[in-house]
Amino acid sequence: MSRIEVLDKKTANAIKAGEVIERPVSVVKELFDNAVDSGASRITVEFKNGGISLIRVSDNGIGMDREDAEKAFLIHATSKIRTIDDLSSLSSMGFRGEALPSIAACSIVELVTKQADSSIGTKITYDDGELKGVEECSADNGTVVTVKDLFYNTPARYKFLKKDSTEGMYICTLVEKLAIVNPHITVKLIKDGTMILSTPGNGSMLDTIYCIYGKQIANQLVPVDYTYEDIRVSGFTAKPDLTRSNRSLQLFYVNERTVKCLTAQAAVEEAYRNSVMKGKFPVCFLNIYVEPSNVDCNIHPQKIEVKISNDSSLFRAVYHGVKNALESLRPKQEEIKDEIFEYIDEKPETKSLIPNESTYDRHSTAGEGFRDLEKVSKPSQVEIRAANNILNILSGIDSVEEVKEEPVEKEPEFIEPVLSTSDDFNKKRNSDIEILLNSKIVGALFATFIVFQSNDCVYLLDQHAAHERVLYEEFLAKALDKEGTKDFIETLLVPDIVSLSSADYVFALDHKDEFKKYGFDIEAMGDREIAIRTIPSVKNMVIKPSVMFNDLLDDLKKDLPVGDNAWYLKIATAACKAAIKGRDIISADEIKALLTSMLTLDDPYHCPHGRPTFIKLTETDIDKMFKRIV
Repeated sequence: MSRIEVLDKKTANAIKAGEVIERPVSVVKELFDNAVDSGASRITVEFKNGGISLIRVSDNGIGMDREDAEKAFLIHATSKIRTIDDLSSLSSMGFRGEALPSIAACSIVELVTKQADSSIGTKITYDDGELKGVEECSADNGTVVTVKDLFYNTPARYKFLKKDSTEGMYICTLVEKLAIVNPHITVKLIKDGTMILSTPGNGSMLDTIYCIYGKQIANQLVPVDYTYEDIRVSGFTAKPDLTRSNRSLQLFYVNERTVKCLTAQAAVEEAYRNSVMKGKFPVCFLNIYVEPSNVDCNIHPQKIEVKISNDSSLFRAVYHGVKNALESLRPKQEEIKDEIFEYIDEKPETKSLIPNESTYDRHSTAGEGFRDLEKVSKPSQVEIRAANNILNILSGIDSVEEVKEEPVEKEPEFIEPVLSTSDDFNKKRNSDIEILLNSKIVGALFATFIVFQSNDCVYLLDQHAAHERVLYEEFLAKALDKEGTKDFIETLLVPDIVSLSSADYVFALDHKDEFKKYGFDIEAMGDREIAIRTIPSVKNMVIKPSVMFNDLLDDLKKDLPVGDNAWYLKIATAACKAAIKGRDIISADEIKALLTSMLTLDDPYHCPHGRPTFIKLTETDIDKMFKRIV
């Protein structure tokens, strides 16, 4: 008996739907691409309940007649190719013959279309993959596709969907990306009956970026336009000061198709090497033009990845394009010299432009080991820049680019400390810190590690780690009261206004209750702006509320678990960002105050991430290092 069966049309379409239509955003992607290929100058995307109950994509493109409208729902029917040879030279969004039938197989679909030279339109309805009706109707020029009750007949697919707010965020993020690479098209996005995005459609990518991400990002961008061999890179990349904690604002397009491109991503980050901190990622919007015959767009069912025949040329094109854009920000050598001479003329009494950070008296006792640093003014950024430029010229360096920046230490992974409450531990804890308090301050290494000497021992205190631990336990005490509930809210006198993209704006409003649990009371201000009215109450907080809010927003978008571990992590992060940093010069009184605060800590030995706050070296240890003792 035969064991192989040919599947019926309905089952085959359902399987194809699983390959092509993974979630609501997949439907939007397919319909938007078709609208772009129709020559539309206006595209409107509307959705409700995360796109599960309704998705509607409307365009003013060329439309279809009745015959083509019916054929559009047939398997592998397309107007984009004729033969297999056409696959190697696609200039449209590409061939996706099973898109409409796959969508129709897992939802209720209505298509209304009309051509400009026709007086009547066509309406086609599908339900559960079956044709329910074809009729004439009145319609505007173009095409409107309405998808309702997505996955209602495929519960296995439906149960893997995320919350409506998360699915809606995916749709908003995709539409933003597609709008940027199609600046000649006016794109409107409507969520649950409210318009949240409308781009100008004037052909300017920068204007579209401004419309979506706001002035703060648009004003920090520099143009990129570079050609290497047969690859051209255009678009915008950000000044080194504009970074994000993830790669969500690194957008790459290949022949105007939004894709993931690891080669381009690596090239961008190489171009920014030594210009941005580790763990931070530059912002960029880059369109890469490659000969269609050198690109394979069909290696992924959803076309989110492409394969380019020459990766090394792609890397070079992107790297040099971005690098040249960054080089345009640097002052020319003549401008540097003029700046130096102007600076020297303005301050003839200055003997040294480099501040001497060795302000410590090696022979003083505790409390007298530092000069009165309050009387020593810190150098301005202009002074530091001018000083660095002088050093560059005196050392024969041709360009500022060759100056190596100080390495940035990588923050270790957060480890929730295990605290001991034994009497022996408490006695040892107090004893060690008291020894430090009574030790002689010898000086500071690299303006980061405070050096103490006590009898035959030397102590090195990491000022950042120590202060971070003090703040962590202080924040934690405020965050958890005796009943274990969160009660550490501070009301801002002036609300902090944050401008968000449409995707982040929608997500934030959908998660207002989640933000409130973390101490952020937010309110919609319109035009995709959020007013932060309350924040977690943190003493001596130096980080801006908007920065804390964006960090939390990124975490929630990743669907991180909300619970005690998440709380410890956020408190540790807040402490890290609020603490004094390495190379911050602090006075002797400030050191004594820091040590006094450490006396009351549950664990003064480790920062919240598990790093030591101080280390101890005996005279014997040092003798062994110098081989005085074998």
